[in-house]
Amino acid sequence: MNNFMRVAVLSALLGVGSAWAEGLAKADQKMLTDLAMANMAEIETAKLALQKTQSDRVKSFAQQMVDDHTKGLDEVRKVAAARSVTLPSELDAKHKAMAAKLERLSGDKFDRSYMEQAGVQAHKEAHQLVSKAESTAQDSELKSLATRLQPTIHQHLNNAEQLNAAIKGGGASMGSSGTEGSSGGNKPDASSRDSKPERR
Repeated sequence: MNNFMRVAVLSALLGVGSAWAEGLAKADQKMLTDLAMANMAEIETAKLALQKTQSDRVKSFAQQMVDDHTKGLDEVRKVAAARSVTLPSELDAKHKAMAAKLERLSGDKFDRSYMEQAGVQAHKEAHQLVSKAESTAQDSELKSLATRLQPTIHQHLNNAEQLNAAIKGGGASMGSSGTEGSSGGNKPDASSRDSKPERR
C-alpha cells in the first residue's frame, strides 16, 4: 500500500513538472498572444486618436482605451511571464495596416473610421476572443484572465457602439466644425439624447 501511494504521488508530481516544462498548450498560447495583440492595437490606435481627433467625446473614449488596455496588457503579460510565453513586442501586419490607414485620415473621416474599426469592430473581436478563452482554455490562469477582462471589453463595446451611432447621426458637427466642444462639454450625452424627441 505504501509503495503504491509513493508511486502515485511521484507520478502526479512528475506530471505537474512536465506540464510546466512544456508551457501552455498551443491553442492557449495563441489566445494569450491574440489578447496581447488586441490590447496593443487598442493602445496604438487610441494614441493616434488623441493626437488627431477634434471631438471631445472621441478623445475621452480614446483616453479610456489607453488607460484600460494598458492595464489589460499588463495582466496578459503577467500570465505570459508565469507560463514562459514570449509575447510579440510590436503589432502584426493586420493591425499595422489598420493604424496606417487611420494615420492618413483626418477630421470626421478619422473619427468615423476610428470608432468603426478600433471602437466597434475590434471590441467585437476582443469579446469573441475572451469568450473563447473562458470556455475553451485549458490553463486556469488564462481562463481567469479572460473572466477578468470580459466586463471591461463589454463596457467598451457598448460605449463604442453608442458613440459610433452618435457620430454617424451627427454628421459634420461632431468633429471639424468645433461646435461640439463648445455646447456645454460637461454633459456630452445630453445633446445626443435630446436630438431625437420624436422617439418619446
